[in-house]
Amino acid sequence: MITQPDLLILKLIEKLRDDNPITRRNAAGALRLQGRKAVAAIPAISLLLDDQDPRVRNEAERAVDHLRLVAA
Repeated sequence: MITQPDLLILKLIEKLRDDNPITRRNAAGALRLQGRKAVAAIPAISLLLDDQDPRVRNEAERAVDHLRLVAA
């Protein structure tokens, strides 16, 4: 059964596209902390792996790695 992400996850995914790099980094980190609930966000977070800001890229990498681990 496929479930829809909850409202928090959807809002955090929106924040991944924010103009402010701190907001993008924090959204990726918050999604990482949501664990299994945020697995659906992996494609959106993966887009940040090419972000201009190295802090955003780093947090995106941590989030994707963690979410892939909990999804397995």
